[in-house]
Amino acid sequence: MKVNIMAAGSRGDVQPMVALGVGLTRAGHDVTVCAGDDFEDLVTHHGLGFVPAGVRIDDLIASPLGVEWLGHSSRNPFHELSALRRFVQASTQGYAGALVPLVGSAELWVSGVITVHAVDALVSVGGGRHVVAELAPMRPTRAGAATLSPVLPTRSSIANVVAGQATLQAMSSVFSLPGDRLRAELGLPETGRRGFLGAIRRTPGLLAASPLVVPAPADWKGNPTPTGYWFLDEKATYAPEPELAAYLEEGLPPAYVGFGSMSTREATSMSAVVADAARLAGVRVVLHAGAAGLESVDDERVRVVNDVPHGWLFEHVSGVVHHGGAGTTAAALRAGVPQAVVSHIGDQPYWGRRVRELGVGARPVRRHELSVEWLTDVLRGFARGECAQRAAAVGAGIRREDGVGRAVELLGG
Repeated sequence: MKVNIMAAGSRGDVQPMVALGVGLTRAGHDVTVCAGDDFEDLVTHHGLGFVPAGVRIDDLIASPLGVEWLGHSSRNPFHELSALRRFVQASTQGYAGALVPLVGSAELWVSGVITVHAVDALVSVGGGRHVVAELAPMRPTRAGAATLSPVLPTRSSIANVVAGQATLQAMSSVFSLPGDRLRAELGLPETGRRGFLGAIRRTPGLLAASPLVVPAPADWKGNPTPTGYWFLDEKATYAPEPELAAYLEEGLPPAYVGFGSMSTREATSMSAVVADAARLAGVRVVLHAGAAGLESVDDERVRVVNDVPHGWLFEHVSGVVHHGGAGTTAAALRAGVPQAVVSHIGDQPYWGRRVRELGVGARPVRRHELSVEWLTDVLRGFARGECAQRAAAVGAGIRREDGVGRAVELLGG
């Protein structure tokens, strides 16, 4: 079977799609991934075909437009939505040109939420089956545990359905843009929000999350189906730098702090917060520089690293402080270590809440609430082993799952 996977977004969005592609390839299928130009090595290294989207995502994240969206934890959701809209317009401007030549080239299309409207148009013209990969729950439900921004997080309520519908409406104002751009290229009329919402309704979904973390509500009626996480295992081939390996082996395990692709104008002050908290808590920290460009201001307590596979690194730390991206949350869950979320945007507050509700981590905060006091308490909790037993139990359950295998099976693998 010929499969085309549309992997729009940053590393956290692309890597699970590559993992799915690897699983489909092992099942005998011919897989091509369309992603940002800077992910070519990641895709081709795993034996998958690659179509460049015509934009470098890392460059956009580092641009003023990216910093405006990712670098601030706004208290105003309308400001965040407006910044996201501008970012999506810029990050998907190349996708229409990249996708048009693919019309009719696959029997199965796998989109993400950003590209569901666009792929819906492609399939309407050139045929093929379409499934949307959901990295976070987005479909309305009564269940608070499966609602991104519920009115009643711990209860089943029609109010949560209304909240979920409102979230989808807000998403439609942004994620209809790539689809309408492609529809114009194909000579089709724009359908706007209505088209995005219609594509969501008629497209079956796979939720790339563990049912231990996002239990499937009855009112989803099997759509989407939680498969388990889609992990891309790189630790078997990863060899750490000797200095990092030695640092990790010096006494008690350090904590990890990193905010992934979240860029910022406040790298200096954030780096100082980490150093001060590490000193007050009396712990060592592995600090991921990330898109924020964080630096060590205390070389005794804080060691800066660039990209290190989470699947390897998180097994060597006492706990993980991160931005709440779906992929980082999943990696910390699988490693079975406590975590704490400093959410910036989008679905990140949801994952921070679920971490706390599952008993595997500390009280989450938003980016504007990050403080030396909060981080010190978190790091001290890691050192004392708070939530460690529960995190280990959840991690063991997730490691028993085969999310990619289940997804391949459901896709007809």
